[in-house]
Amino acid sequence: MTREQLYDAYLLWEDDESTVSLSRLFENPFANSDIFEDEHRVINRLFYLTSKWRDGHLDMFFFFEENEFLKDQRGDLHLRRSSFHLFHPSQISYLNV
Repeated sequence: MTREQLYDAYLLWEDDESTVSLSRLFENPFANSDIFEDEHRVINRLFYLTSKWRDGHLDMFFFFEENEFLKDQRGDLHLRRSSFHLFHPSQISYLNV
């Protein structure tokens, strides 16, 4: 999914209510995690969340950016690819207290 496709999904979620710009949607990731690393590459995820009250409940738009970096001989990282992914409710584990 591209940034623009992700933003289109966000606009559908917003349902023509007040929205933020594409650049603002990516301003503040709430988590940054390396999910895989070996001697050749690193896979990193930046997680984003925006929320609002809708019809008496909290509604969330949750997505992440996955970046794959290749390591050179000195260990420096070079971006190989970047992609965007939506979290769907079925992918989120809920803790019931």
